[in-house]
Amino acid sequence: MTRLMPLGMTRKSLSPHENFSQRILLALQALGVIEPELGQAEAEDWLLAKDWQRYGFDSVAWRIRWSPRDCRQRHDDARRLLSDIEPSEETLEALLAIWRDLALGEAIQYAGWSLDRFGYNPQWGMAAAVELSQALEWFSVGQVMYLVLQAARIVAKTHQQSGAGSQRLGEVFVSTVGSLNRRAVAEKWDVKDLARPSELPLSEISSIFAYEVTRLDEDYFSRCPNADALLNGLLRFRTLH
Repeated sequence: MTRLMPLGMTRKSLSPHENFSQRILLALQALGVIEPELGQAEAEDWLLAKDWQRYGFDSVAWRIRWSPRDCRQRHDDARRLLSDIEPSEETLEALLAIWRDLALGEAIQYAGWSLDRFGYNPQWGMAAAVELSQALEWFSVGQVMYLVLQAARIVAKTHQQSGAGSQRLGEVFVSTVGSLNRRAVAEKWDVKDLARPSELPLSEISSIFAYEVTRLDEDYFSRCPNADALLNGLLRFRTLH
């Protein structure tokens, strides 16, 4: 098994958005992909700590229990015998749910970052979670980022023209994200795919999920979360080897 963390000692964030960190870690643990590494000494630290807030998922070491890469390296003979067997439907559904959550976290993170750059409340990004989730049913994270950028620009224009208050502008942002998504789908827009800003590096969990667990690699960011892309990623290593 490969030692993965503790994440608190890394420079990267745990997940794209803090609201999703614990949920994603527990989902990967439930699939048997990772497991916590918590010895007696660490347990005593938690029990005796005066400041409980110092301890959490990011202060626990984790181990990667399996990934397509590791399994195939260690069990080449078995993989050849089982080469025609595809991942179970249940596993695909679980991994797809994780991908969708991670993608939503990426979109919310970018929305908050973009709004902040325009001088607006970054929490409006979380308020648009439903609209962003709907957009990810059709578009990749990079494409949704483009829609978010356009929505932020419309908010800035509305502010300049009408002098609307903060609450009203937040509502404008949320409704504009939904409106742009519906128009893009109905009118079949060729939505631009934005690159990830250097200020928002790939989080630890996203990196593990994209490059170790699923082998989606760049498709994690450039493809709409869907079962076909996920299956292609899981089988990519086998195809190449």
